[in-house]
Order: sequence, then structure tokens, then C-alpha cells
Amino acid sequence: MMTILLVSMISLTNDVLILFGAGLLIAVSLGFTAGYFFGKTAPARHLRQAKKHIQGCYQHVKEALDTAQAACSMLEKFPGMVLTNEQSNELNKKRSNLLELITRLVERKSSDPEQAVAETKKDKKKKQNFPAMQWALEPEHVHLKLPDTSAFEANLEMMLLGSTSSEQTCGLLLVQMNQYDQLKERFGIMAPVKFMKTISRLVLHKIRDEDVICLWKSDTLAILFPGYSLEEGQSNAETIREAIRHHHFRLEATSPEVVVTASLAYINCVPGDSAELVLERGSHALAKSQKKGRNQLIIQDSHSYEHKAAV
Repeated sequence: MMTILLVSMISLTNDVLILFGAGLLIAVSLGFTAGYFFGKTAPARHLRQAKKHIQGCYQHVKEALDTAQAACSMLEKFPGMVLTNEQSNELNKKRSNLLELITRLVERKSSDPEQAVAETKKDKKKKQNFPAMQWALEPEHVHLKLPDTSAFEANLEMMLLGSTSSEQTCGLLLVQMNQYDQLKERFGIMAPVKFMKTISRLVLHKIRDEDVICLWKSDTLAILFPGYSLEEGQSNAETIREAIRHHHFRLEATSPEVVVTASLAYINCVPGDSAELVLERGSHALAKSQKKGRNQLIIQDSHSYEHKAAV
């Protein structure tokens, strides 16, 4: 009887051990499986949490701005309220910092996938070559031997049409000799013409074969740059300005040096620009250049003017 009980207990113990082992194996398997799927979904879950947190930050910022606006409104309406200089400076500093931060947030580019795809397609679009220009070289100025005003206007129209058809920018540089009439009175009627001829030669050495120099007005040269980007045009305009600035002008080889300076304006032309608009912008830029002083350069983009001072 005792033997039977011992055998039964041993059998029962083995069954318990087997069941325990099986349960432990199942628990480990379930834990591994749960851990795997939990880890796999963790990035998405964390992203959702971060997004929720960012939205909360945005709401907090908006409420804080609303509160600040209401407080400023109450302060403004308070009778007899006058800020000291120190208080005004402090508020102005905080306003500037806040405006700068908000501007950076508002102007941050959208990460819209459709926009990204559109920009990628635009970048992959093959860039067209600027069409070859058959410049009108006549009629020309008698003394300077350069295309005159009517030829310049025709060349400008042709270049702008090429800009529109190829969807590329181009450039126009205006070089106006300062004190044209004073030089005529001082040295004679042909003196400014000789100086203009010297300036045209200086320009010729700094441009490409496909560019052209024309005479727009008696005291102003116009240089056309087909296919130039804004950066290329600005660089070349500065090079030409420096060449004129550092040249020693003389009526004759043995004559004393004469101070001759120029005002320069570079106009960046974009597809769709008209000749009338470009020349209007050019005249305005030249006037700005003259106000800045001698040998000054104004870069005129489609939306802004930038002064490049002579160093």
C-alpha cells in the first residue's frame, strides 16, 4: 500500500512539473510576442504622443498670446498710463524677439508630400538653353560705333522674348557717366564722347562674346546679358564698376588725368517682363545710384533694390 502511494505521488509530481514547464513556455512565448508587437508599434505611438504634445504646446502659446494681448489692451486703456524709457525699451525688445520667433514659425515651409513631389518634378525638369541672340547692331552711333537707342530697344525686346520662351532670367546693366555736361563745358564737346568710348572699351573686356553693348542715352551705356542669373549679373556688374573706378582717364595719352566716374544699375529680368517695365525700373535704380554718390552700384531684383557700395 505504501509503495502504491509513493508511485502515485511521483507520477503526480512529474505531471505538475510538465504542466509548469508548459505554462512557463507559453508565458515566455506570449511575452516575447507581446514585446515584439509592442516594440514594433512603439515609434508610431511615440509619434502620436509627440504630435499631441506639440498641439498642446501650440494651444498653450496661443492662449498665452491672447492673454498678453488682453493685458496690453487693458494697459493701453488705463487713464494716465505713461511708460518710462526703460519700460518702453524693455517692451520693444520683447516685441522684436517675439515677432522674429513668430515670423520664423509662420514662414516655415510646409512638409506636404504633394508639394514635395511637385518641387521634385520641377527640379528634374530639363533646363532650356537661352536662345542665341541675333543682335541688331545698326543703326549705330557715329562716334562711339555702338548700336544706338533704337537698336538697343529692339535688342532688349528680343532678349526679353528669349527669356520668356526659355523660362530663364537675363540682365540689363546701365552705366551712366557722371557730370556729362560739366565735362563738355570744361574740356570741349568731344571730351565726354571720348570718355564714353573709353568706358565702353573697359566694359567690352569684362563681358562675354554673346553679350552686347549699346548706347541708351548720350551719357548712358546699356549692356545686355542673356541667360544671366541674378548672382552672375551682380558679380559681373561689380567687376565692371571696379574697372571704371580704377581706370585713369585722359583725353590724350600725355594729357593730365581727369576724374571720370559712373553710376551703375543692374536690373534682373525675369520671364514675362516687358521692355517698358524694365527701363522704368532701370531709371529708378540709376537715380538711387546717383544719390548714393559716385561709382555706386544698385542691384534691382523684381521686388527689391540692393545698394553695393564701392569698397
